[in-house]
Amino acid sequence: MNRFTLAAVSALAMITAAPASAATLTTLATFNRTNGGGPTGSLTIDAAGNLYGTTSLGGRSRGTVFKLSANGGTLTTLANFTGPNGASPYGDLTIDAAGNLYGTTSGTSGRGTVFRLGANGGALTTLATFTGGNGANPLGSLTFDAAGNLYGTTSRGGSTDNGTVFKLDGISGTLSTFATFTGENGASPRGSLTFDTAGNLYGTTLRGGAQDLGAVFKVGADGGARTSFITFDGKGNGANPYGSLTVDAAGNLYGTTSGGGANGWGTVFKLDGISGVLTTLATFNGANGANPVGSLTFDAAGNLYGTTLGNNTNNVGTVFKLGADGGALTTLASFTGGNGASPYGSLTFDAAGNLYGTTFGGGNTGNGTVFKLSDTGFVVPAVAAVPEPATWGLMLVGFGLVGAAMRTRRRSTTVTYA
Repeated sequence: MNRFTLAAVSALAMITAAPASAATLTTLATFNRTNGGGPTGSLTIDAAGNLYGTTSLGGRSRGTVFKLSANGGTLTTLANFTGPNGASPYGDLTIDAAGNLYGTTSGTSGRGTVFRLGANGGALTTLATFTGGNGANPLGSLTFDAAGNLYGTTSRGGSTDNGTVFKLDGISGTLSTFATFTGENGASPRGSLTFDTAGNLYGTTLRGGAQDLGAVFKVGADGGARTSFITFDGKGNGANPYGSLTVDAAGNLYGTTSGGGANGWGTVFKLDGISGVLTTLATFNGANGANPVGSLTFDAAGNLYGTTLGNNTNNVGTVFKLGADGGALTTLASFTGGNGASPYGSLTFDAAGNLYGTTFGGGNTGNGTVFKLSDTGFVVPAVAAVPEPATWGLMLVGFGLVGAAMRTRRRSTTVTYA
Protein backbone atom coordinates (compact mmCIF):
# COMPACT_ATOMS: atom_id res chain seq x y z
CA MET A 1 0.00 0.00 0.00
CA ASN A 2 2.23 2.80 0.00
CA ARG A 3 0.33 5.07 2.08
CA PHE A 4 2.09 6.57 5.00
CA THR A 5 -0.32 8.51 7.12
CA LEU A 6 1.85 10.22 9.71
CA ALA A 7 -0.32 10.37 12.77
CA ALA A 8 2.30 11.83 15.11
CA VAL A 9 0.54 15.10 14.60
CA SER A 10 1.74 16.85 17.71
CA ALA A 11 5.33 16.66 16.51
CA LEU A 12 4.75 17.71 12.93
CA ALA A 13 4.46 21.09 11.30
CA MET A 14 1.24 21.83 9.45
CA ILE A 15 0.48 23.17 6.00
CA THR A 16 -3.00 24.63 5.86
CA ALA A 17 -5.07 23.85 2.78
CA ALA A 18 -8.27 25.42 1.48
CA PRO A 19 -11.63 24.94 3.25
CA ALA A 20 -13.39 21.61 2.81
CA SER A 21 -16.41 23.27 1.24
CA ALA A 22 -14.33 24.13 -1.85
CA ALA A 23 -13.48 20.50 -2.65
CA THR A 24 -13.20 19.71 -6.36
CA LEU A 25 -13.43 16.18 -7.78
CA THR A 26 -11.49 15.51 -11.00
CA THR A 27 -11.45 12.26 -12.98
CA LEU A 28 -7.82 11.58 -13.96
CA ALA A 29 -8.33 8.29 -15.81
CA THR A 30 -11.05 5.84 -16.75
CA PHE A 31 -10.74 2.11 -17.27
CA ASN A 32 -12.19 0.38 -20.32
CA ARG A 33 -11.37 -3.30 -19.66
CA THR A 34 -8.59 -3.23 -22.25
CA ASN A 35 -6.48 -1.20 -19.83
CA GLY A 36 -8.05 -2.88 -16.80
CA GLY A 37 -11.29 -2.61 -14.87
CA GLY A 38 -12.72 -2.70 -11.38
CA PRO A 39 -9.89 -1.31 -9.22
CA THR A 40 -10.51 -2.02 -5.54
CA GLY A 41 -7.19 -1.14 -3.95
CA SER A 42 -5.74 2.19 -3.00
CA LEU A 43 -3.03 4.02 -4.90
CA THR A 44 0.71 4.06 -4.26
CA ILE A 45 2.54 7.29 -5.02
CA ASP A 46 6.25 7.72 -5.69
CA ALA A 47 8.55 10.69 -5.12
CA ALA A 48 7.88 11.98 -8.63
CA GLY A 49 4.10 11.97 -8.13
CA ASN A 50 3.38 8.94 -10.30
CA LEU A 51 0.48 6.78 -9.12
CA TYR A 52 0.48 2.97 -9.12
CA GLY A 53 -2.37 0.56 -8.56
CA THR A 54 -4.07 -2.67 -9.56
CA THR A 55 -7.30 -3.59 -11.30
CA SER A 56 -9.15 -6.75 -10.37
CA LEU A 57 -10.49 -7.22 -13.90
CA GLY A 58 -9.55 -6.62 -17.49
CA GLY A 59 -6.29 -6.26 -19.29
CA ARG A 60 -5.38 -9.32 -21.28
CA SER A 61 -7.34 -11.53 -18.95
CA ARG A 62 -7.63 -11.26 -15.16
CA GLY A 63 -6.40 -7.93 -13.90
CA THR A 64 -3.49 -5.55 -14.23
CA VAL A 65 -0.86 -3.42 -12.54
CA PHE A 66 -0.97 0.15 -13.85
CA LYS A 67 0.93 3.42 -13.62
CA LEU A 68 -0.61 6.85 -14.02
CA SER A 69 2.03 9.48 -14.63
CA ALA A 70 2.11 12.59 -12.47
CA ASN A 71 -0.62 15.21 -12.80
CA GLY A 72 -3.07 12.79 -14.41
CA GLY A 73 -0.91 12.03 -17.42
CA THR A 74 -0.58 8.78 -19.34
CA LEU A 75 -2.10 5.55 -18.01
CA THR A 76 0.25 2.64 -18.69
CA THR A 77 -0.34 -1.06 -18.09
CA LEU A 78 2.80 -2.43 -16.43
CA ALA A 79 1.68 -6.06 -16.08
CA ASN A 80 -1.22 -8.34 -16.95
CA PHE A 81 -2.44 -11.29 -14.88
CA THR A 82 -3.51 -14.31 -16.87
CA GLY A 83 -4.10 -17.06 -14.32
CA PRO A 84 -0.80 -18.97 -14.22
CA ASN A 85 0.94 -15.83 -12.89
CA GLY A 86 -1.98 -14.95 -10.60
CA ALA A 87 -5.42 -13.49 -11.05
CA SER A 88 -7.59 -10.69 -9.68
CA PRO A 89 -5.41 -8.50 -7.43
CA TYR A 90 -7.62 -6.66 -4.94
CA GLY A 91 -5.12 -5.01 -2.61
CA ASP A 92 -2.67 -2.14 -2.84
CA LEU A 93 0.95 -2.16 -3.95
CA THR A 94 4.07 -1.79 -1.81
CA ILE A 95 7.23 -0.22 -3.25
CA ASP A 96 10.84 -0.83 -2.17
CA ALA A 97 13.99 1.28 -2.43
CA ALA A 98 14.75 -0.01 -5.92
CA GLY A 99 11.27 0.78 -7.23
CA ASN A 100 10.04 -2.81 -7.26
CA LEU A 101 6.33 -3.26 -6.58
CA TYR A 102 4.88 -5.99 -4.36
CA GLY A 103 1.32 -7.22 -4.05
CA THR A 104 -1.04 -10.18 -3.86
CA THR A 105 -3.50 -11.84 -6.19
CA SER A 106 -6.64 -13.50 -4.89
CA GLY A 107 -6.59 -16.38 -7.35
CA THR A 108 -4.49 -18.80 -9.38
CA SER A 109 -1.94 -20.22 -9.58
CA GLY A 110 -3.25 -22.36 -6.78
CA ARG A 111 -5.39 -20.15 -4.52
CA GLY A 112 -3.58 -16.86 -4.79
CA THR A 113 -0.06 -15.51 -4.93
CA VAL A 114 2.43 -12.96 -3.64
CA PHE A 115 4.17 -11.22 -6.52
CA ARG A 116 6.94 -8.77 -7.28
CA LEU A 117 6.99 -6.50 -10.34
CA GLY A 118 10.39 -5.16 -11.31
CA ALA A 119 10.94 -1.41 -11.41
CA ASN A 120 9.64 0.45 -14.46
CA GLY A 121 7.48 -2.44 -15.56
CA GLY A 122 10.16 -5.11 -15.23
CA ALA A 123 9.65 -8.83 -14.83
CA LEU A 124 6.65 -10.16 -12.93
CA THR A 125 7.78 -12.79 -10.44
CA THR A 126 5.65 -15.06 -8.26
CA LEU A 127 7.26 -15.09 -4.81
CA ALA A 128 4.81 -17.44 -3.10
CA THR A 129 1.73 -19.48 -3.94
CA PHE A 130 -1.14 -20.28 -1.58
CA THR A 131 -2.47 -23.80 -1.60
CA GLY A 132 -5.25 -23.75 0.99
CA GLY A 133 -3.38 -25.30 3.87
CA ASN A 134 -1.05 -22.31 4.07
CA GLY A 135 -3.86 -19.84 3.34
CA ALA A 136 -5.99 -18.96 0.36
CA ASN A 137 -7.33 -15.93 -1.48
CA PRO A 138 -5.44 -12.93 -0.05
CA LEU A 139 -7.44 -9.73 -0.53
CA GLY A 140 -5.36 -7.24 1.43
CA SER A 141 -1.98 -5.64 0.91
CA LEU A 142 1.50 -6.41 2.16
CA THR A 143 3.37 -4.83 5.06
CA PHE A 144 7.18 -4.77 5.36
CA ASP A 145 9.20 -4.87 8.54
CA ALA A 146 12.64 -3.31 8.98
CA ALA A 147 14.35 -6.54 7.92
CA GLY A 148 12.47 -6.68 4.63
CA ASN A 149 10.06 -9.46 5.56
CA LEU A 150 6.54 -9.25 4.16
CA TYR A 151 3.36 -9.79 6.20
CA GLY A 152 -0.24 -10.18 5.08
CA THR A 153 -3.53 -12.00 5.52
CA THR A 154 -5.52 -14.51 3.53
CA SER A 155 -9.30 -14.39 3.57
CA ARG A 156 -9.63 -18.18 3.51
CA GLY A 157 -7.54 -21.29 4.01
CA GLY A 158 -5.63 -22.47 7.01
CA SER A 159 -6.72 -25.32 9.24
CA THR A 160 -10.37 -24.17 9.45
CA ASP A 161 -10.64 -22.30 6.12
CA ASN A 162 -11.29 -19.05 8.00
CA GLY A 163 -8.09 -17.34 6.91
CA THR A 164 -4.54 -16.78 8.11
CA VAL A 165 -1.84 -14.27 8.96
CA PHE A 166 1.38 -15.03 7.06
CA LYS A 167 5.01 -13.97 6.86
CA LEU A 168 7.20 -14.19 3.76
CA ASP A 169 10.86 -14.19 4.71
CA GLY A 170 12.71 -11.46 2.83
CA ILE A 171 15.90 -13.53 2.44
CA SER A 172 14.89 -17.17 2.14
CA GLY A 173 11.50 -16.58 0.52
CA THR A 174 9.94 -19.04 2.98
CA LEU A 175 6.21 -18.58 3.63
CA SER A 176 5.19 -19.12 7.27
CA THR A 177 1.71 -19.15 8.76
CA PHE A 178 1.74 -16.91 11.84
CA ALA A 179 -1.87 -17.38 12.86
CA THR A 180 -5.04 -19.13 11.73
CA PHE A 181 -8.57 -17.96 12.38
CA THR A 182 -11.10 -20.33 13.84
CA GLY A 183 -14.31 -18.34 13.60
CA GLU A 184 -14.51 -17.79 17.32
CA ASN A 185 -11.49 -15.47 17.21
CA GLY A 186 -12.43 -13.98 13.86
CA ALA A 187 -12.78 -15.11 10.27
CA SER A 188 -12.14 -13.79 6.75
CA PRO A 189 -9.65 -10.95 7.21
CA ARG A 190 -9.86 -8.62 4.20
CA GLY A 191 -7.65 -5.73 5.22
CA SER A 192 -3.92 -5.36 5.74
CA LEU A 193 -1.81 -5.44 8.90
CA THR A 194 -0.57 -2.63 11.13
CA PHE A 195 2.54 -2.75 13.35
CA ASP A 196 3.01 -1.20 16.76
CA THR A 197 6.32 -0.19 18.35
CA ALA A 198 6.84 -3.64 19.86
CA GLY A 199 6.36 -5.45 16.54
CA ASN A 200 2.85 -6.68 17.26
CA LEU A 201 0.48 -6.91 14.32
CA TYR A 202 -3.12 -5.66 14.31
CA GLY A 203 -5.95 -6.19 11.87
CA THR A 204 -9.65 -6.79 11.39
CA THR A 205 -11.77 -9.71 10.27
CA LEU A 206 -14.96 -9.36 8.28
CA ARG A 207 -16.68 -12.20 10.08
CA GLY A 208 -16.26 -14.32 13.18
CA GLY A 209 -16.31 -13.37 16.82
CA ALA A 210 -19.18 -13.85 19.23
CA GLN A 211 -21.86 -12.62 16.82
CA ASP A 212 -20.07 -13.60 13.59
CA LEU A 213 -19.95 -9.88 12.74
CA GLY A 214 -16.20 -9.41 12.80
CA ALA A 215 -13.36 -8.66 15.19
CA VAL A 216 -10.21 -6.63 15.81
CA PHE A 217 -7.23 -8.92 16.45
CA LYS A 218 -3.64 -8.75 17.62
CA VAL A 219 -0.83 -11.17 16.76
CA GLY A 220 2.24 -10.97 18.98
CA ALA A 221 5.65 -10.12 17.58
CA ASP A 222 7.29 -12.96 15.61
CA GLY A 223 4.01 -14.85 15.50
CA GLY A 224 3.36 -14.74 19.23
CA ALA A 225 0.06 -15.05 21.04
CA ARG A 226 -3.04 -14.17 19.06
CA THR A 227 -5.69 -12.08 20.79
CA SER A 228 -9.16 -11.06 19.71
CA PHE A 229 -9.43 -7.52 21.08
CA ILE A 230 -13.01 -6.70 20.29
CA THR A 231 -15.89 -8.39 18.54
CA PHE A 232 -18.62 -6.44 16.81
CA ASP A 233 -22.26 -6.89 17.74
CA GLY A 234 -24.11 -5.13 14.96
CA LYS A 235 -26.30 -2.25 15.98
CA GLY A 236 -24.34 -1.21 19.05
CA ASN A 237 -20.75 -0.93 17.86
CA GLY A 238 -20.95 -1.73 14.16
CA ALA A 239 -20.55 -4.85 12.07
CA ASN A 240 -18.26 -6.39 9.46
CA PRO A 241 -15.07 -4.29 9.35
CA TYR A 242 -13.62 -4.63 5.87
CA GLY A 243 -10.65 -2.27 5.83
CA SER A 244 -7.40 -1.99 7.73
CA LEU A 245 -6.59 -0.11 10.92
CA THR A 246 -4.89 3.26 11.28
CA VAL A 247 -2.86 3.97 14.42
CA ASP A 248 -2.03 7.31 16.02
CA ALA A 249 1.03 8.38 18.01
CA ALA A 250 -0.60 7.28 21.27
CA GLY A 251 -1.22 3.76 19.96
CA ASN A 252 -4.97 4.16 19.48
CA LEU A 253 -6.48 2.25 16.56
CA TYR A 254 -9.04 3.69 14.14
CA GLY A 255 -11.16 1.92 11.57
CA THR A 256 -14.54 1.55 9.91
CA THR A 257 -17.29 -1.03 9.90
CA SER A 258 -19.15 -1.62 6.66
CA GLY A 259 -22.45 -2.18 8.45
CA GLY A 260 -24.16 -1.90 11.80
CA GLY A 261 -24.22 1.10 14.07
CA ALA A 262 -27.33 3.04 15.00
CA ASN A 263 -28.60 3.24 11.42
CA GLY A 264 -27.25 0.01 10.00
CA TRP A 265 -25.05 1.80 7.44
CA GLY A 266 -21.68 1.50 9.17
CA THR A 267 -19.47 3.39 11.59
CA VAL A 268 -16.10 4.99 12.27
CA PHE A 269 -14.57 3.69 15.49
CA LYS A 270 -11.63 4.25 17.82
CA LEU A 271 -10.08 1.49 19.92
CA ASP A 272 -8.12 2.82 22.88
CA GLY A 273 -4.59 1.44 22.77
CA ILE A 274 -4.35 1.10 26.56
CA SER A 275 -7.81 0.29 27.89
CA GLY A 276 -9.08 -1.58 24.83
CA VAL A 277 -12.33 0.38 25.00
CA LEU A 278 -14.05 0.83 21.64
CA THR A 279 -15.76 4.17 20.95
CA THR A 280 -18.02 4.89 17.99
CA LEU A 281 -16.90 8.25 16.57
CA ALA A 282 -19.47 8.51 13.77
CA THR A 283 -22.37 6.60 12.28
CA PHE A 284 -23.54 6.71 8.69
CA ASN A 285 -27.21 7.26 7.98
CA GLY A 286 -27.45 7.12 4.21
CA ALA A 287 -27.68 10.87 3.68
CA ASN A 288 -24.05 11.23 4.83
CA GLY A 289 -22.89 8.06 3.09
CA ALA A 290 -23.17 4.35 3.74
CA ASN A 291 -21.04 1.23 3.97
CA PRO A 292 -17.41 2.36 4.30
CA VAL A 293 -15.03 -0.45 3.35
CA GLY A 294 -11.73 1.38 2.95
CA SER A 295 -9.29 2.42 5.64
CA LEU A 296 -8.89 5.88 7.15
CA THR A 297 -6.31 8.58 6.47
CA PHE A 298 -5.09 11.05 9.10
CA ASP A 299 -4.02 14.58 8.36
CA ALA A 300 -1.69 16.58 10.60
CA ALA A 301 -4.60 18.20 12.45
CA GLY A 302 -6.01 14.81 13.46
CA ASN A 303 -8.89 14.84 10.96
CA LEU A 304 -9.83 11.50 9.40
CA TYR A 305 -10.63 11.07 5.70
CA GLY A 306 -12.28 8.10 4.02
CA THR A 307 -14.78 6.82 1.48
CA THR A 308 -18.15 5.09 1.51
CA LEU A 309 -19.48 2.65 -1.07
CA GLY A 310 -22.99 3.93 -1.30
CA ASN A 311 -25.91 6.13 -0.53
CA ASN A 312 -26.02 9.94 -0.44
CA THR A 313 -27.61 11.56 -3.51
CA ASN A 314 -26.74 8.95 -6.15
CA ASN A 315 -26.14 5.86 -3.97
CA VAL A 316 -22.72 5.26 -5.53
CA GLY A 317 -20.44 6.54 -2.80
CA THR A 318 -18.87 9.52 -1.11
CA VAL A 319 -15.62 10.95 0.22
CA PHE A 320 -15.94 12.13 3.83
CA LYS A 321 -14.01 14.00 6.49
CA LEU A 322 -14.41 13.40 10.22
CA GLY A 323 -13.17 16.16 12.49
CA ALA A 324 -10.49 15.41 15.07
CA ASP A 325 -11.61 13.54 18.19
CA GLY A 326 -14.93 12.57 16.64
CA GLY A 327 -15.85 16.03 15.39
CA ALA A 328 -18.29 16.85 12.62
CA LEU A 329 -18.76 14.40 9.75
CA THR A 330 -18.63 16.24 6.42
CA THR A 331 -19.30 14.92 2.92
CA LEU A 332 -16.52 16.31 0.70
CA ALA A 333 -17.68 14.76 -2.57
CA SER A 334 -20.44 12.52 -3.91
CA PHE A 335 -20.01 10.20 -6.85
CA THR A 336 -22.56 10.31 -9.62
CA GLY A 337 -21.67 7.33 -11.78
CA GLY A 338 -20.31 9.50 -14.54
CA ASN A 339 -17.43 10.61 -12.32
CA GLY A 340 -17.01 7.18 -10.74
CA ALA A 341 -18.97 4.82 -8.52
CA SER A 342 -18.30 2.63 -5.48
CA PRO A 343 -14.87 3.48 -4.06
CA TYR A 344 -13.50 0.46 -2.21
CA GLY A 345 -10.02 1.70 -1.46
CA SER A 346 -8.58 4.33 0.83
CA LEU A 347 -7.24 7.77 0.03
CA THR A 348 -3.68 8.71 -0.89
CA PHE A 349 -2.31 12.24 -0.49
CA ASP A 350 0.46 14.31 -2.03
CA ALA A 351 2.57 17.15 -0.66
CA ALA A 352 0.02 19.74 -1.80
CA GLY A 353 -2.79 18.11 0.17
CA ASN A 354 -4.59 16.65 -2.84
CA LEU A 355 -6.32 13.31 -2.24
CA TYR A 356 -6.33 10.46 -4.76
CA GLY A 357 -8.34 7.26 -5.02
CA THR A 358 -10.06 4.75 -7.29
CA THR A 359 -13.65 3.73 -7.91
CA PHE A 360 -14.63 0.19 -8.80
CA GLY A 361 -17.25 1.29 -11.31
CA GLY A 362 -18.53 4.34 -13.10
CA GLY A 363 -16.75 6.56 -15.56
CA ASN A 364 -17.65 6.67 -19.21
CA THR A 365 -17.40 2.88 -19.63
CA GLY A 366 -18.56 1.72 -16.20
CA ASN A 367 -15.24 0.03 -15.45
CA GLY A 368 -13.92 2.42 -12.84
CA THR A 369 -11.82 5.54 -12.48
CA VAL A 370 -8.84 7.19 -10.85
CA PHE A 371 -9.86 10.46 -9.20
CA LYS A 372 -8.28 13.48 -7.55
CA LEU A 373 -9.94 15.57 -4.85
CA SER A 374 -8.44 19.01 -4.28
CA ASP A 375 -9.12 21.87 -1.85
CA THR A 376 -10.41 19.59 0.90
CA GLY A 377 -8.74 21.28 3.84
CA PHE A 378 -6.33 18.35 4.22
CA VAL A 379 -3.46 19.43 6.47
CA VAL A 380 -0.29 17.78 5.17
CA PRO A 381 2.03 16.23 7.75
CA ALA A 382 5.54 17.60 7.36
CA VAL A 383 8.52 15.26 7.16
CA ALA A 384 11.10 17.47 8.80
CA ALA A 385 13.34 15.57 11.20
CA VAL A 386 12.03 12.22 9.99
CA PRO A 387 14.93 9.76 9.63
CA GLU A 388 15.61 8.03 6.34
CA PRO A 389 14.56 4.37 6.54
CA ALA A 390 17.08 1.65 5.88
CA THR A 391 14.87 0.56 3.00
CA TRP A 392 11.68 1.77 1.36
CA GLY A 393 10.28 -1.51 2.59
CA LEU A 394 9.66 0.44 5.78
CA MET A 395 6.99 2.45 4.03
CA LEU A 396 4.28 0.31 5.49
CA VAL A 397 5.65 0.13 9.01
CA GLY A 398 4.66 3.59 10.11
CA PHE A 399 2.11 5.66 11.94
CA GLY A 400 -1.24 4.83 10.37
CA LEU A 401 0.39 2.80 7.64
CA VAL A 402 -3.02 1.96 6.25
CA GLY A 403 -4.02 5.55 5.82
CA ALA A 404 -2.42 7.26 2.82
CA ALA A 405 0.69 7.79 0.78
CA MET A 406 2.51 11.05 0.83
CA ARG A 407 4.68 12.43 -1.90
CA THR A 408 7.60 14.59 -0.82
CA ARG A 409 9.70 16.64 -3.16
CA ARG A 410 12.74 14.68 -2.12
CA ARG A 411 13.38 11.01 -1.46
CA SER A 412 10.41 9.61 0.47
CA THR A 413 10.74 8.94 4.19
CA THR A 414 8.56 7.42 6.86
CA VAL A 415 8.07 7.50 10.56
CA THR A 416 8.50 3.87 11.55
CA TYR A 417 7.53 1.76 14.47
CA ALA A 418 10.09 -0.95 13.86
